Amino acid sequence: MFIDCRITYDLRSDDRSLDRWTVFDTKTGRPAWVKGLRQVGLAFAVADQLVDALNAMERAAPGSSVTWSDRLSGPLLAPV
Repeated sequence: MFIDCRITYDLRSDDRSLDRWTVFDTKTGRPAWVKGLRQVGLAFAVADQLVDALNAMERAAPGSSVTWSDRLSGPLLAPV
């Protein structure tokens, strides 16, 4: 059995002080969207748990971490 070890989401520091973190999509490099909110400015523990949860969702069912409303929330489709 082959286990896919690639990750879809990861985290990176928002600033040099390492106090705030962004959860981002490794395919696009853009911040992740959850329930219409960009996942930026998070405490490390929160960001780390979110990365684990989103990646678990992706391993279980690819595409399941992105809801329909989140697909419409991106910068290219923002309301005018």
